[in-house]
Amino acid sequence: MNKEYILVVDDERGMREYLKKLLTDNGYAVVVANNGMEALTQIEKKIPVLAIIDFKMPGMDGLELLAKIKEVHQQITVIMMTAYGTMENAIKAMKLGAYDYLNKPFELDEISLVIDKAFEKKRLEEENIELRRELKKAYTFEDIVSSNDQMRNIFDTVQKIADTKSTILIQGETGTGKELIARAIHNLSQRKNNSFIPVDCSALTTSLLESELFGHVKGAFTGASTDKKGLFEAAHGGTIFLDEIGHISLEIQSKLLRVLQDGEIKRVGEALARKVDIRLIAASNENLERAVKEGRFRQDLYYRLNVVPLSLPALRERTEDIPILIEHFIKKYNHIESKKLENVSPEVLKILMDYQWPGNVRELENLIHRAVVMEVGPVILPSDLPAGIREPLITAERRDILSRTNNFRKAKRQAMEAFERRFLAECLIRNKGNVSKTAKEMGLDRRNLQRKCKYYKINPGEFK
Repeated sequence: MNKEYILVVDDERGMREYLKKLLTDNGYAVVVANNGMEALTQIEKKIPVLAIIDFKMPGMDGLELLAKIKEVHQQITVIMMTAYGTMENAIKAMKLGAYDYLNKPFELDEISLVIDKAFEKKRLEEENIELRRELKKAYTFEDIVSSNDQMRNIFDTVQKIADTKSTILIQGETGTGKELIARAIHNLSQRKNNSFIPVDCSALTTSLLESELFGHVKGAFTGASTDKKGLFEAAHGGTIFLDEIGHISLEIQSKLLRVLQDGEIKRVGEALARKVDIRLIAASNENLERAVKEGRFRQDLYYRLNVVPLSLPALRERTEDIPILIEHFIKKYNHIESKKLENVSPEVLKILMDYQWPGNVRELENLIHRAVVMEVGPVILPSDLPAGIREPLITAERRDILSRTNNFRKAKRQAMEAFERRFLAECLIRNKGNVSKTAKEMGLDRRNLQRKCKYYKINPGEFK
């Protein structure tokens, strides 16, 4: 049973009693007031979580009361209601901090839906605040930020083994941060002042990879016009990171095994063995144990590499890190790009928390980097997200509209108009009411945009 405390303010006795019964029946604690001054007195006694306020009241009207409430109690969520609904009043209320507004008379389902959404938004905001607190306590490791227990265990392991000579195998999906962990190991070791050389084994053919890793002598093959030092030699005294090692051929696997066993390499076309002192860290986004069973990867090499195994969780398995990663990447790219993006909206945070992140942390970082570069407003809104990520929210909105009507054409029209009205308002907010810029952004001519503003009773001047 809900215990949220709600204040209802309306000079009409019938409306007050109707809302009190409705909300009480739904488990809320309700107090009523018939004017603005009485409402402020009630708030002094006990601060409500939600206030439902009528626009038109004698003495202090709803907008004045809203302004006074928000001056002192920003945390109170306010829903406005009116029998004289205009877009102008709605915009004024939103600017003063109202969450939503309702036109009288309204259906029971309609107000219930708005209240439920208001409490959901409140819950998301509180979670966001709590997660911001957690960010301050989050464990920052090199360029990796996490409060996830599994990641913290990995950080502890990295610190223990960083200064040893053991080979390390890092496994995890693409984008989970395998190279970042490898660099952290190198930077914490005594080799930190020497080279860290990453190699993407999946990007090169067998012959090219062999030449890159081991080097070659002049005349070793067509096009080998000079001697060339390989990456193993270039990494002497440092660390070589072989990413996607599961892609290398069995032939190169055999040569790699000799490097690990003897600490020696032979350039392509040369019989001379050369000593190399390297720390080898390997990574794979596939299960190498399965590759061994399938005969695609040498078992002896797998055991040589897997001295210290590290398995990185996918981002969908550490969703508690998403808010603090967002915060981290916003700060990072604000600094790099000289921008001032503040945060994501609560609605966007919910979308990002629900998204499955097939590209993991790298995909999230790219999303935030793009948002910082574009910086269409102080916070990222749902309309700023790529369609593939934003779609779940659109689906939810359609579901809300459909729940209120079984008529297909009516539902379709309402959904289209709700989307268009909100999209138009968000574009005007971004462009500070500039009609020409908004029309250009939306791909409309100026007259068409003005007709739409008139239809939806939107005054662009209100957004300046």
